[in-house]
Amino acid sequence: MKFLLSIFIALVLGLTVNLERGFTSSHHDSESAQENGTGHCVYKADNPFADTYQACRTNITADACMGLAEEGDGMVTILDPEYGEGDCPRETSVGSCERGGWEEVYYEGQGEPQGMQIGCMFAAGDWLEP
Repeated sequence: MKFLLSIFIALVLGLTVNLERGFTSSHHDSESAQENGTGHCVYKADNPFADTYQACRTNITADACMGLAEEGDGMVTILDPEYGEGDCPRETSVGSCERGGWEEVYYEGQGEPQGMQIGCMFAAGDWLEP
């Protein structure tokens, strides 16, 4: 019984000490997800938990943008990435998820904004209104 109690305490302590890692997704922490460019990448994301949607990633290089299709984004498959200079188009944005030096911008007609906000939370990002 003491052995099981020790395991339980170790698990609780581990989650408590490392709470952010215990409850957030790390699939956005790949090399191409880091701030490393001045352009943007528009793509379709095939999400197993929602419909396919269009999004745009800021602060990315052309090579990293093209690499998203091969690398994916954790559970999300990236389709048809297209690189462009400067910031993502914002005219029809419903919001974006700021992830420490880069944003993922979401657009009208591409899913429910509430679902995107929840996804942003799981990615340990900050939801920004347009």
